[in-house]
Amino acid sequence: MTKRQITLILLLAHAFFFALSISSSHAKILDYFKKDLSKVPSKEKLKEQEPLAKKRFEQALIYEKEGMKVRAISQYQYIVKNYPFTSAAPTSQFKLAESLMEKGKLKKAFPSFQDFVDKYKSSPLYIKAIQNQYKIARYAQEQNRKHKIFFLPKKFQPSDLLKWFTSIIDNAPFSSLAPLAQFAIAELHEGDDKSSMAISAYQALVDKHPKHPKSPEAQFRIGEIARRKIEAGSRDHANIVAARNAMEDVIVAYEDSPRAKEAKEALAKFNSIEARQFYETGQFYEKQNQLRSAVIYYEKASKVKDPKVRTAALKKLQLIQSKTPPQKKPQAPEKISAKKNENTPKTKNNPANSSTPQPLNAEETIPTDKKGPIILPPPPQEG
Repeated sequence: MTKRQITLILLLAHAFFFALSISSSHAKILDYFKKDLSKVPSKEKLKEQEPLAKKRFEQALIYEKEGMKVRAISQYQYIVKNYPFTSAAPTSQFKLAESLMEKGKLKKAFPSFQDFVDKYKSSPLYIKAIQNQYKIARYAQEQNRKHKIFFLPKKFQPSDLLKWFTSIIDNAPFSSLAPLAQFAIAELHEGDDKSSMAISAYQALVDKHPKHPKSPEAQFRIGEIARRKIEAGSRDHANIVAARNAMEDVIVAYEDSPRAKEAKEALAKFNSIEARQFYETGQFYEKQNQLRSAVIYYEKASKVKDPKVRTAALKKLQLIQSKTPPQKKPQAPEKISAKKNENTPKTKNNPANSSTPQPLNAEETIPTDKKGPIILPPPPQEG
């Protein structure tokens, strides 16, 4: 038997055992669903249940019309429990959830509508059920906003509301309710002082639904969250960058929105705050006698739009420059003729090509280097 034949036999054996493993896994999956499949009635049994369910459903409608809602609800409950696969079951489930909603039992009504959505996706009442879910969640959110007695717990926990709005998005991700639910999720995070999660939620709305009417507001609020951090005393420059970028996006992407004018005003404030922070940071390093770091921030402040900050920063740079002691120039070797100096090519050891920094006079203007800020040499005592 050749090596090729042996290899072929081994491959066939491997394929055989692999097929057996797949069939066994399929058997396990079917065993897992046996319980649920056992609940489905046979065609004959379902045919028997249909007229019984229909009769009870018609009786429930009569009770409801006559104002006997309790009796009507009991009929709906019976249908859902005993005839869940009949044509009367979806509407009965919807009616049960709707009655809980009318009674104000929102914590029970929302999951009742969710049962309907999970079981009866092909029902014509599917979208209406999700709309009712959104009404319930929004009403609960408004109730929490009106809650002013801080030592008493809110009627609806924010975690429950987050689950509700997330369920709405999962139930109908491409419906008109999905962006509204996403905006509500961001508001919940913002109200709970979870800034990073709120920004992520607002950004998700802008990314997924850039043309939605709520998107300009969401983009503006991203900048507002960063602005509040700045006003609270944050020295993190990343907050200014995030706020400025968000407001610029509002101005560019949503120039016709009501928030565009406010974004321009906010952007001017951010630039002014950033300028003052550069200048104040330079002052801090100057007081610490760390002149290298002070020069970096004074140079940044000298390039801002605010004329007062720019002028003050330039004065500081000139002052530090005048205090910087001049460095000694390297002396040329004595026994080298002028002609030899002219003909000698510049090398690394040639003083004419030396990278030793030259001293700056007090009258000179500090040049602007595109590669980065100029860092002057420190005083001798700094080493």
